[in-house]
Amino acid sequence: MSKNDYASEDAREMAKILRTAKCIRRYDKISHDLLGEILVAAALEGVVEGGNRRGSDIHAPAFGLVEVKSRILGTDGPFPRVSLRPSNIEKADYFVAIRWNRDFSFYDAVMNSKEAVLPLYSVKKQGSGVAHISWKDWCSTSGAVSLKERMIQILHGNEEVR
Repeated sequence: MSKNDYASEDAREMAKILRTAKCIRRYDKISHDLLGEILVAAALEGVVEGGNRRGSDIHAPAFGLVEVKSRILGTDGPFPRVSLRPSNIEKADYFVAIRWNRDFSFYDAVMNSKEAVLPLYSVKKQGSGVAHISWKDWCSTSGAVSLKERMIQILHGNEEVR
């Protein structure tokens, strides 16, 4: 069976989601990228700023401007990575990389400061300015902070637990 065999069913399901989802009224879209930004904002007690227009995604009082990089496991080949552009580096103070499973369940999130990211970025920077940093290097950088437990608490409705 192909996707087309489910077109009517999928259209009804999507229409129902769009009509009933309060987040659509607030953000006008749903994506793993936006979900990542909202989740990081909640975890860091920040505010979603509006993505690429400002070069950073979140303003969090304790961390400043935070860029969120969201990726679905398996979409970047056998070697998971975090991709950064020069504009990300220039404008953000902290960076959070989030990984989702293919079924959009949460997998992991790790935050690094700009100071920790700069050497990683410099080593992997390509001629275009984009750098692809391996997930392993991202997570093992000195000062890397796991946000996994906090995000799991939020996703399961345990926001009061810190």
